[in-house]
Amino acid sequence: MKIIFLDFDGVMDTAYHGHVLGKEGLPCQDEFGAVFDPNCVRYLKEIIDKTGAEIVITSSWKSLMTYKELLNMWGQRALPGNVIDMTPSTPECRRRGDEIDAWLKECNEDCQYVILDDIDESNFNTHQIANLIVVKPYYGLDARAAERAIKILEGRKA
Repeated sequence: MKIIFLDFDGVMDTAYHGHVLGKEGLPCQDEFGAVFDPNCVRYLKEIIDKTGAEIVITSSWKSLMTYKELLNMWGQRALPGNVIDMTPSTPECRRRGDEIDAWLKECNEDCQYVILDDIDESNFNTHQIANLIVVKPYYGLDARAAERAIKILEGRKA
């Protein structure tokens, strides 16, 4: 199984896109929250198309909406791929890396995974660093990050 652990803020919704929308007088939010940058969506689609990976949400948005509401947003926004779950938020999970480990343990399948995030690697566990791609929050998911994600998901050295 191939999994993309996906953050939203700084990865899918970017400061750059918010700036562009504001300059054009367009809304930077919809009923769900910040509008995702179409370039980031395109790169996510590229990763999914080339690897067949499925998505597990790690974003803090999971505390703002239920899984069903998140799926509704995914469908209404016509976003790529299948969101199969969200990482757990429990007192034992102090860092995002702990949430990912808890999800992998619960999944109980062999997973090839990549983590797409904009937060510092100190929020992840040492054994996850090789699978972590930290993007710059101004631009989010870009061509270089997508290329690395594809390599990681295909088991090649990134």
